[in-house]
Amino acid sequence: MITLASFIFLILTALLIFQSMLSSTIQNLNIFLFAIVALSAFSLLFQIRTEWTDLKGTVKTNAATLASSSAYTLLALTGGTYLTFFLNHSFGIGGVLASSTVGLAGAWAVRKYAAAIYCGSFIGMACSIIFSNPLSLLLASIISGALFILSSNIFVGYGGKLGFMAFAGTYSASALIGTPLRTIDPLSRNLYFLVFLFVIIAGIATYVLQKALEMDAVTASALVGLVIALLFPDATHTVVVAAFCATFTGMVSPVRVSTYRQMLFLSVLTGILFIAAFSLFDGSGGKLGAIAFLSTVSGSGMITGLKLIRKRLQCSNEKSYSI
Repeated sequence: MITLASFIFLILTALLIFQSMLSSTIQNLNIFLFAIVALSAFSLLFQIRTEWTDLKGTVKTNAATLASSSAYTLLALTGGTYLTFFLNHSFGIGGVLASSTVGLAGAWAVRKYAAAIYCGSFIGMACSIIFSNPLSLLLASIISGALFILSSNIFVGYGGKLGFMAFAGTYSASALIGTPLRTIDPLSRNLYFLVFLFVIIAGIATYVLQKALEMDAVTASALVGLVIALLFPDATHTVVVAAFCATFTGMVSPVRVSTYRQMLFLSVLTGILFIAAFSLFDGSGGKLGAIAFLSTVSGSGMITGLKLIRKRLQCSNEKSYSI
């Protein structure tokens, strides 16, 4: 029952993001973006059905196991939240540098809880105006931490899952405390090329570190994000943020995405959804991961759908030849 509730909550959050993107793109009269977002939303539903079918046969909630590890996990996630928020706003180094630094430190020093720390670091990227009260950050951490613990067997291996849970926590917390997230102007078209370039580089680089060098996903993502943020003249620039988003897509398991061609496709889709969602949910933590998560889940649905179409075409061709 708990697993079902977590699954439904994550699905509703995903549908909320897609609904907001569809409304935004149609209001801005961008038919191309609207069509891609609509296709991604349809593919998400397809993949959700597949995920739920697999989930029903494999998940068995072990309350004792959850209870014994949940306290330390929640503590690690909350620590990642506050440390990143402090580095981000008190030191003014920006969200990407703060999150990647905390994530990399967690992966090297506390590997067992690295994922929880990295998840918390995305909450710490939230706007200091919206989350000006330290208790609001705690509320976001508790919500995201509960999702992190209860959804360990849900959507396993998809990139961006950590950030998606962070977004669910910050979005819920902002609604509960009455400080709604902001809507800003759409991304300038002058930046489209650079966004796609950095997204593809960062996504592929993270995936290569995982697949070819057998680096763990948290280290690969944080390392690529940190390097790009340090090398670019402005660590808070939009293209750096877009690249960091793509590193979460690159965290996808090689079991889910087996070829570099598929990874390239997911990276391009990430760039499209990043542009579509740019003006939405400003000030939240985990938005970048949510975009990456939607890209990998819906993109995986598209890849599976294409494979089924090819298989059916091959079967129909073989039948025609036999006749």
